[in-house]
Amino acid sequence: LAQGVPVARAAAPAGELARLLTAAQALGVGSALLERTVAYAKQRVQFGVPIGAFQSVKHRLADTLIRIEFARPLVYGAAVTLDPVDIAAAKVAAGEAGYAAARTALQLHGAIGYTEELDLSLWLRKARPLRDAWGTPARCRARVLAGR
Repeated sequence: LAQGVPVARAAAPAGELARLLTAAQALGVGSALLERTVAYAKQRVQFGVPIGAFQSVKHRLADTLIRIEFARPLVYGAAVTLDPVDIAAAKVAAGEAGYAAARTALQLHGAIGYTEELDLSLWLRKARPLRDAWGTPARCRARVLAGR
């Protein structure tokens, strides 16, 4: 099996690409979760009104949207520059946004979010691993701070 500095140097671009693609996938998962949660909040009725009419639900969904929309240009920018620091910043933002969207979706769907009958459970199981795959948020933040 090949090993050593030349192998590590040759594998580095593949790792960066994997980190960028993971960030893009986390962003997509977060967007899909938000879209499904908004649709559910419009149809789920409590106290005679859709739960989406409650201010606390609106704020939670708005916070999730803001995280996703702030992550989107970082992912697009990293795809253009392919700079490792840009990729690390995109990975942090997209991973955290996707995971926050998963937590919001689970809370607003209630216990039904855990069940296998709802497709939401499939999306929820993707969000957490994507946040940590190819570099945890802590490692990516350290890379951004180090500037390399």
